[in-house]
Amino acid sequence: MAGQEEEKPLIPKGHQPRTIGLWSLVAITYFAVAGGPEGTETMVQTGGPMLAIAGVIIIGVIWSIPVALMTAELATAFPENGGYTLWVGAAFGSAVGEMAGWLQFVSNSVDAAIYPGLFLSYLQETLREDLKSNPFISWGIKIVFILLITALNFAGIQSVGHGSLMFMLILLTPFITIVLISFTGFFTGETILGWKFDGHNVLESVPQPDWSSFIMVVLWNMGYWEGGSVCAGEVANVATVFPQAIGIVLVIVVLNYGLPIMAFAGLDNNWAAYDNGYYIHIAMEHCGLYFGLALGAAQCVSVTGLFANAMVKNSYMVCGMGEQGMLPTIFADRMPVTGAPWLSLTVTVALICSIIPLKSFKTILGVDMNLYCIALLLEIFAIIRLRYTQPDLPRAYRIPAEGIWLWLLFIPAIAVTVVALILGGWIEILVSLFLIILGVVFIGILQLLRASKPEWFKGVDAVQHVPDSSWFDLLASKKEEGKGQA
Repeated sequence: MAGQEEEKPLIPKGHQPRTIGLWSLVAITYFAVAGGPEGTETMVQTGGPMLAIAGVIIIGVIWSIPVALMTAELATAFPENGGYTLWVGAAFGSAVGEMAGWLQFVSNSVDAAIYPGLFLSYLQETLREDLKSNPFISWGIKIVFILLITALNFAGIQSVGHGSLMFMLILLTPFITIVLISFTGFFTGETILGWKFDGHNVLESVPQPDWSSFIMVVLWNMGYWEGGSVCAGEVANVATVFPQAIGIVLVIVVLNYGLPIMAFAGLDNNWAAYDNGYYIHIAMEHCGLYFGLALGAAQCVSVTGLFANAMVKNSYMVCGMGEQGMLPTIFADRMPVTGAPWLSLTVTVALICSIIPLKSFKTILGVDMNLYCIALLLEIFAIIRLRYTQPDLPRAYRIPAEGIWLWLLFIPAIAVTVVALILGGWIEILVSLFLIILGVVFIGILQLLRASKPEWFKGVDAVQHVPDSSWFDLLASKKEEGKGQA
């Protein structure tokens, strides 16, 4: 920290009211990163419980913590909607910031497209009814699910924040209960309710781990720490609230993954059967019907929170880009009562719905991770470059590392991100390349529009505008310096 100016970033007069407090931001960030223990079943299936827990800890230390610290620093340095698009734009120019936005927008949309299907799977597992064989029933459930969550987002970010906090408490309660009861049998082999529990299962791994799938799923579960930054312009007292929220979520996420893996592994060691929704099956078989129903309801609530916050990540990113003039300003238009960015939300929902018919979870996950990793590399290099080009930029929170130490903090995260890109299959890589090319075309069209219709990109006066600092500007300034010296 470097004084009062850094602790309280300037909020221009007439700014959209900041209504998100600490615990609402904790819930939004929690759903951006984790959203519940589900997803860890696949980690257990591909590597076993011991590797799953080790993966969460190792990736958490070398990848998640640096990215979380980066988010805390840059979200307080640029306390406006748009998040990482503003950071990258400030470091490398608006065109690169727009590319980071495009990559994250498509990645988040691909990610969100999984959730209606997951909700249906968890509901089917809970009710033990075949809901997928009849397309009218399955699509009816998905459509109602999408409409309800869309309505929540149109009710405004404060409603999403409060709803997310409620979702988080509801979904974690059954998991916490099962974990606490299970651990009473860790040393005795039987819990206080008579469930059979084998603590040695936690130390097992599968004979031949599927390393590629395992690493991808661990990263998918441990990424997206910067997701909450897109609505920084809605957060009250950003300087103190954002770093606190990031720290709280770090603790919650590690416990959220590690403890359920240990508890359910002790109850059931059929690793090959672990897949999305298998925790519900374990609860039904080993803990009893009511625990199974409670866990099934919790997982449905979890997916609801994930889907609601996926809409937040995209809509407020697009809204922020409209506020900054990176996109046409119409994308910053808001509903008069709720303040929801109606056009940004509409575009977000439309793209998500167009991706939902895709069937392959592996392909979706691969494309999702490829696009996210490229955007993440841009964000990491942005924080490093900004330390050199804008060392005096007010930062309410500043990572306590400079020079080579800052590089050493991020080199492992960069290496992990590159490995994730290399692990992608050919189909996923080709689809990702096509989407990147599409992004280049889209940004080119934006540049032409900006030149011919500058009034469309005037931005919103009531927000802090991030200066456009690009490599081309730097080269031009160096050239002018050279002329002056000559």
